[in-house]
Amino acid sequence: MAASKYDFSIEQGSSFKLSLVYKDDNGNPIDLTNWCARLTWKTNTNLTQTFSTENIDYSVYKFSIEPLIGKITLMIPASTTNSFTFNAAKYDLELQSDDNLYIGGGKYIIRLIYGTINIVKRFSQSSSLLECDT
Repeated sequence: MAASKYDFSIEQGSSFKLSLVYKDDNGNPIDLTNWCARLTWKTNTNLTQTFSTENIDYSVYKFSIEPLIGKITLMIPASTTNSFTFNAAKYDLELQSDDNLYIGGGKYIIRLIYGTINIVKRFSQSSSLLECDT
């Protein structure tokens, strides 16, 4: 199956969540047990950044897979998006199976989606995040 093009925006200084379910041609979720995912972008300022489900420092982002339902979720906190200084980026989101493509061929890797990310700049350019006492 060919990768799908999906463009989206991230609001600077706001929490961001991208969630999708990987399905087969019949609309059934694909079991992603022991799979990993990676989203890599290259910004208009030539900065390359990679987000991986192997990450364990959730203060910067959290990228997770719910394997039995084929769900992939990338969450980026407001503290991270607030520091984005670029305007746009081109990205690829890839999945890697724990199975080999064939003996000696390495792991099975697919590009699931790709496209453009636009950063919606804040008007206030606040250096601090909203913190309410509730």
